[in-house]
Amino acid sequence: MSRKIVTETSLSPKKLCKRLDRELTEYRPTLNIFSLGRFMRKHRYESCFYGCRRDDHRVVIFHHQAKKRDGGASGFFGVIEKTENGSRLVGRIRKPVSAYISAAALTLIAWVLILMCAGLREYAAMGVFAGIWAVALFLILFDDKKKYIEAYLESLRE
Repeated sequence: MSRKIVTETSLSPKKLCKRLDRELTEYRPTLNIFSLGRFMRKHRYESCFYGCRRDDHRVVIFHHQAKKRDGGASGFFGVIEKTENGSRLVGRIRKPVSAYISAAALTLIAWVLILMCAGLREYAAMGVFAGIWAVALFLILFDDKKKYIEAYLESLRE
């Protein structure tokens, strides 16, 4: 599910931080689930990379596509490391933790319903719940944002 990414750049860590601050639309993930919805509505008609630096070395980067509500999409979670020739961005492209929690809750509820239907010998209902579970799990975990994030990270090599 997650994939490790290493991007080396000739920029110093300080210059890389300034570039990220300049290019990224500021959004700090919070526990408030409605804040991401407000951000998506505010940037409804523009495609942008958004995220933040959490401190001097940790970085979070996401991509938002115009006219989409893609709040649970994959993002880059990484750190900036100093090297001899500049800096290195090391991290993983993965879904946010909230997507995995949603998938686990959906799986638990679906399997309880499937087992209840099996106990009642309602095999048609059991198949319907299993199909709904499979489709919903695919929709939660499928993501095509990885290519946008990788392309952005490659542009930092310049």
